Amino acid sequence: MKKTWKLINDNLERWVMMVLFVALFAIVMLGVISRVLRNPFTWTEEAARLCFIWLIFTGLSYGTKYDKHINVTIITDKLPGKLGAAMPVFWDIVSLVVFLWVSFYGVEYILYMAGSLTPVLQINQGITTSIVGISAILNCIRIVEKMVTVHIPALREA
Repeated sequence: MKKTWKLINDNLERWVMMVLFVALFAIVMLGVISRVLRNPFTWTEEAARLCFIWLIFTGLSYGTKYDKHINVTIITDKLPGKLGAAMPVFWDIVSLVVFLWVSFYGVEYILYMAGSLTPVLQINQGITTSIVGISAILNCIRIVEKMVTVHIPALREA
């Protein structure tokens, strides 16, 4: 069970992004081919857009997990010892608060959008916008994980 959880924890975003990218590529190619054959599918643009949105929000969580977001570290690098090591923990807490806020209002947004359907595919908008809440919750988990495993131990060592 521990190995399965570790496998999922280590690769969840990567697997989801791979599936979404392959689906996005296939949908866009299908749309291009159908246009070349002069019989365009009307649903490919909307499906590609939804895949792209889900891919971006999943990538946000992936970037948080592996610390791949843009950082300006000039001030942190100049701070001495514990103060410099405390800055990542401070920014983790700020990010956590932001994503908790997004989680709360993301759920409200999902419930609000659940009353409508997408124009072409007729998919419930609650499903399509649920990635906002899912991504925010995943980001909260990844921030806490990064704080506990990397930033707080670095602060203790400083």
